[in-house]
Amino acid sequence: MKPLIAKSFLLVGLVAGSTISCRAMVSTGGVDPTFLPFLRNSPNECYYLDDFMPVPDGLVTGKAGNLDLRYYSYKTANYKEWTTKAIMLSFYSRNGRCWSLFEEYYIAE
Repeated sequence: MKPLIAKSFLLVGLVAGSTISCRAMVSTGGVDPTFLPFLRNSPNECYYLDDFMPVPDGLVTGKAGNLDLRYYSYKTANYKEWTTKAIMLSFYSRNGRCWSLFEEYYIAE
């Protein structure tokens, strides 16, 4: 009789465990887009990015000559007329504080 009870508990445990893992695999929660502020693509504009930009999904920094570069990427964002797109914004700075936008891209699906 005891082996039958042990097998029953084992079977119940396996069924419960597979139900929990299936529920996690089937879950289709949507990702809320990040809302990006309107930025002008102009060398005369100066933005203090650290003060207001949402945290990006990816950030790459670098240098080209005397310019500091930053590339912000967002997997799902709303920016200007682009809604729910993967967005990449590129900035340059001469002093590391005041940044100007020089490229803006979205990834077409």
